Amino acid sequence: MKMRWLILITVLFLGCTENRTVNDPAELGNILEKFYQESNPPVLVAAHRALHNDYPENSLAAIQAAMDNGVDIAEIDVRRTRDGHLVLMHDGSVDRTTDGEGKVAEMTLAQIRELALESNDEDTLVHRVPLLEEALLLAKDRIMLDMDMKSVPVNQLVSMVHQTGTGGQVLFFKRDFTVLDSVLALDSTLLVMPRARAAEEVPGILEKYHPKILHIDDSFFTEEVVNQISSAGCRIWINGLGVPDVKALTGFAESAYGPLIAGGANVIQTDQPVILITYLKESVK
Repeated sequence: MKMRWLILITVLFLGCTENRTVNDPAELGNILEKFYQESNPPVLVAAHRALHNDYPENSLAAIQAAMDNGVDIAEIDVRRTRDGHLVLMHDGSVDRTTDGEGKVAEMTLAQIRELALESNDEDTLVHRVPLLEEALLLAKDRIMLDMDMKSVPVNQLVSMVHQTGTGGQVLFFKRDFTVLDSVLALDSTLLVMPRARAAEEVPGILEKYHPKILHIDDSFFTEEVVNQISSAGCRIWINGLGVPDVKALTGFAESAYGPLIAGGANVIQTDQPVILITYLKESVK
């Protein structure tokens, strides 16, 4: 009954959301085919906190917009309410992203659901903080999700992914390797994305996890590191956040993203996913 209710909420939401698209919609089968392609893997686009240019970050509308515009991976952040519900929220408090105040861990779901997510002036819809379950059901069979695990019980996250049947499309992300170990201890078939803090960590991570994807930083984004990762059949995730995205937003997508791609990155996380997708399409013409 609860699952049918959540699906109904999602359907009603989709019917009320304006369809603002410039690219072909996402399709999970095609995304996974690209994700697992080891020979000359295509560049995948990851939307930071989903596509939040027109809609609030970590909202159902932002995830829907990401899917509508052909984004490959939507990054989301998960936290736990005082009464044990999993919701999407980046910060530890609701102050920045809603019209309320308070810490997520000290608020009940009912209290959080009363709040409206902050949005831009052109967006006339009222957006509520979504449950993780709602986000998973919305994304199911449509798009990959990069799930940034905040202070959340791992067993509850894994259980929710199993319950919604989305295990094959979710990346479990955490800087803390012990958390990733806990995920794999519960289900070794799930996809984890470790993050290396330095070049010296890369060989050990590759040997321990045999990951399909590894998050690295630009401080050690070198030919040697890229070759190590690529030779292990692993994708290279790097952020285009900050300076690259600012360049792209001012009309210089080539100088923003070109060096990342030329250097070997094949998953780029960005706050400007539509610009990056358009650039990728134009660069292969």
